[in-house]
Amino acid sequence: METHNDRGQDRKEILAHIDSVFQAFIHRDEAAIHATHLPEWKGFTVRSRATVRSRDEYLQEVQGLLKNQYWKFYEMLDVDIAFHGETAIVTYIARVSGKDSQEKYFETKLRVLDIYVKKDSVWGLAASSVSLHPDIIDKQLNAAISALTLS
Repeated sequence: METHNDRGQDRKEILAHIDSVFQAFIHRDEAAIHATHLPEWKGFTVRSRATVRSRDEYLQEVQGLLKNQYWKFYEMLDVDIAFHGETAIVTYIARVSGKDSQEKYFETKLRVLDIYVKKDSVWGLAASSVSLHPDIIDKQLNAAISALTLS
C-alpha cells in the first residue's frame, strides 16, 4: 500500500498518461487525443496565438500539426513531478522525430508544463503549456541568419 509521502503509483499513472498522449499523436488518433485532455483543459500549444480554453479548441489547434507532421518517435529527456494534494505539476522536455508532409525527416525538442488533477482516483490533464525548446529556437534562428548571409 502506498503511504501518504510515497507517490510512486501516481508518478507511474501520470507518466503512462503522458505516453498515451504521445502515442495518440504518433498514431494520429484524434479520438485518443480527445480522451487524453479534460473537457475544460486550458493552456497553450506551440503555435497557439491566444489562450486555448477547452479541449475542443485544443483539438482545433492541433489539426495543422496532425496534417503536416507524422510523429514516429518520442523520448522523454528530463521529467520532474511535484505533487500538491490531488494536483500534480509536471515539467518535461521531450525529443520528437518523424516526417513532415513532404516526407522530410525532422527532429525537435519540446518544453512542456502539464497540470494534472486527480478526480475519482483518475489523473486527468487539466492544463498545459507547450513550447519549442531553446535549442530548437537557436537552431532555427541560426539557419535563418545563415540563409540571409548567403543570399
